[in-house]
Amino acid sequence: MNVSLKWLATLVDIQGINAEDMAETLTVDGIPVEHVVYPAKGISNVKTGKILEIEKHPDANKLVVCQLDIGEKDTIQIVTGASNVKVGQIVPVALHGAHLPAKHDASKPGGLAKGDIKIKKSKLRGVQSDGMMCSVGELGLDCNLFIGVESEGIMILPESTPIGIDFTTLYDLDDVIYEMELTANRADCFSMIGMAREVGAIFKRKVNLPEISIEEKGETIKGRADLAIENPEYCSRFGLRLIENVKIGRSPEWIENRLRSNGIRPINNVVDAANYVMLEMGQPLHTYDYDKISGHSLTCRHAKKDEVIITLDEKERKLLPTDLVIADEKGPVCIAGVMGGLDSEVTNKTKNILLESAVFDSASIRRTSRRLGLRSEASGRYEKGVNPEASLDALNRFCQILLEQNACTVARDILDLYPVPKEKQTVITTVEEINKYIGMNIPKETIIDILTRLSFTVEEKENKLKVEVPLFRLDIESGMPDLAEEVARVYGYSKIPNTTPWSAIVKGRMTKEMETLIKVQNSLIENGMTETLTYSFMHKNALKLLNYTEKDFVNKAIPIINPISEEYPVMRTTLLPGLFRTLKYNLSQKNNNLAIFETGKVYYPKELPLKELPEEVVMISGLLCGNTENEGYPNEVKKYDFYDIKAIVENVLSNIGIKNYEIRRSSHPTLHPGISAEFVKDGCVLAIFGEIHPNVLDVLNIKEKVFGFIMELKNLDKYADEKIIYSKIAKYPAVERDLAITVPVSKSNNYVENIICKAAGKYLESLKLFDLYQGEQIKSGYKSMAYSLKFRLKDRTLTDEEVNQWINKIIEELSKEDISLRE
Repeated sequence: MNVSLKWLATLVDIQGINAEDMAETLTVDGIPVEHVVYPAKGISNVKTGKILEIEKHPDANKLVVCQLDIGEKDTIQIVTGASNVKVGQIVPVALHGAHLPAKHDASKPGGLAKGDIKIKKSKLRGVQSDGMMCSVGELGLDCNLFIGVESEGIMILPESTPIGIDFTTLYDLDDVIYEMELTANRADCFSMIGMAREVGAIFKRKVNLPEISIEEKGETIKGRADLAIENPEYCSRFGLRLIENVKIGRSPEWIENRLRSNGIRPINNVVDAANYVMLEMGQPLHTYDYDKISGHSLTCRHAKKDEVIITLDEKERKLLPTDLVIADEKGPVCIAGVMGGLDSEVTNKTKNILLESAVFDSASIRRTSRRLGLRSEASGRYEKGVNPEASLDALNRFCQILLEQNACTVARDILDLYPVPKEKQTVITTVEEINKYIGMNIPKETIIDILTRLSFTVEEKENKLKVEVPLFRLDIESGMPDLAEEVARVYGYSKIPNTTPWSAIVKGRMTKEMETLIKVQNSLIENGMTETLTYSFMHKNALKLLNYTEKDFVNKAIPIINPISEEYPVMRTTLLPGLFRTLKYNLSQKNNNLAIFETGKVYYPKELPLKELPEEVVMISGLLCGNTENEGYPNEVKKYDFYDIKAIVENVLSNIGIKNYEIRRSSHPTLHPGISAEFVKDGCVLAIFGEIHPNVLDVLNIKEKVFGFIMELKNLDKYADEKIIYSKIAKYPAVERDLAITVPVSKSNNYVENIICKAAGKYLESLKLFDLYQGEQIKSGYKSMAYSLKFRLKDRTLTDEEVNQWINKIIEELSKEDISLRE
């Protein structure tokens, strides 16, 4: 929307207000001005002149010499190559010292070079030229906005143009135009009257709205036209007027100038009047040739299946049942709120007009407009909302404009359908509530004054304000908060004191769980693993491939209503499907050495179907496959094994401070039952790791051994210890002893170590299993296990007698469990 300050000045007193300052104030107060445009900028010392004589140039066939009257004592002489000049024409003349915004240059886009062009007296082929007659382009004007003006050649002005006047006073070029960037909710400001109300309220200036009065001399419209609404939900008001004996012609120049200020091309007095009323009042109008409307009856309805209409741009449009149309007895004559039909168009031969003013559903107009690619000033206003109370005034304003031109006769009465009249909104509030919401203490009198200036009706009673919202303020929906915003913006946001809002501010830091997760990720990366990221979705078939049964809890997955593809229909309950998918892809690309991990959430529903949000659990899982080093000198080819995956998990636990955990066999379905284990502390599983089950590898067609681990963050975080325990380097030497024993196969390493540690006492510094053997030299049902023990005292060196005493006690305790020294 553009706002002409010359036009605005006829509606509100803006005398003495600087244009730039007003634009700044409006922008701050929520009515943003994007650009301030000066149409005459770049034009100076250009006058209107009349061509008195034209002679051929004595030394150039394509040039002529013109004598012009520019309203001064002496005529001037100008040499030109323009072919459209004739004696008696009035043209714009740039005199010596004049400035123009452009000049002809065939090498530039549009044939014009933009810039500050200075005009000087000169000789053309020996003949003096005192200036230059100007084209539309050289004056920086758009020829499409001027009737009868050609893009090429000299601009020919109307015969009634005064001679010798400054060209910038023509067509209101000395105006100032605001290019507005209004928000969609302020539909009332998409009109000159709406802008006048705002300016008047903000600057405390008097608003002078046009008085509408018409003389109805024709017979009544009743019985000669009819209208109907099929669905009031999509058309809340529908009004018609009959205008007869219409004389089609040019509009007065003041109307054409105001249309041009908004970039609208003047057409004729009927079309221009409709556009003018739309800009002035915000109510789009549509005109129909009364004699072309079948049955002289119009109905607002939805289009029928396979209906078509030829619109004003002469294109056939196929309509959908969701499109709103205005139809006569034969079919659609207008796409409601978007574009009229060619068959009912007002032409130079039109004598009688049906004038429509309606209010359509915003969403319906937006949908149709976008589908057809037809956006216009009218559709844009309907999309934002139109005040139904102004519909009849818009009809009468149109008639008033044509009557002032003696261009019509207005039939008596208006046909008006208003099924559900819009009720005024009333807000009950207090001064205290408004001030508390704004955050300052504005006097009651000021609040009432601001709301009154904004056309709200305010009644004070028993310390409460009863505020009646004007119908044109479609944006007031939230009651008191909206009123407080109105008061604040007009009072001035800059006057609101800067205060720090109260808040229980705490020092920003990561949660302990997040710190633990980052330590785990860093530890895995330090151990040579690469982090991956996969979808949070999976397919249940992937669980079957990983040896899970239907009874396993991971099969209780949340289905997705609209999955991204058929491959991912449920939320994941484990990270393994995504990791194996990544592993297989890399193997197919000959990337055979892999150490990958992922950290992410899995989703466990409390019940299905979902009645509450699922539990989101952060998991860490990883896979190893191939060699620990890339093949080739000097690297030694060594494949990943059980102890590699065990070491990685142990390093993770060590880096987050978890100690004194137990190790036991794992029964995880995806892992090999004999080559898998889990670390446990206080009955809580910290990590599960081991070789992937051969059945899983066979089903997935993976030929290499794969090792993996699974950890749950909340279990790790539960025992993660941030404390760093410092101990001095031992001053005295340790005493080492090796112990080779035969152990029943049923007893695990962990079981044996617990016996040794309890028997050895507090001076046992370390215990390590360095050999495990089962074979012919060991009797059936037993295995050989060799341990390295290290004893140390902090204050002195141990004696052999002391160490022997502890070793003997260890042997004694082991013998109680059928464990003996190896012979």
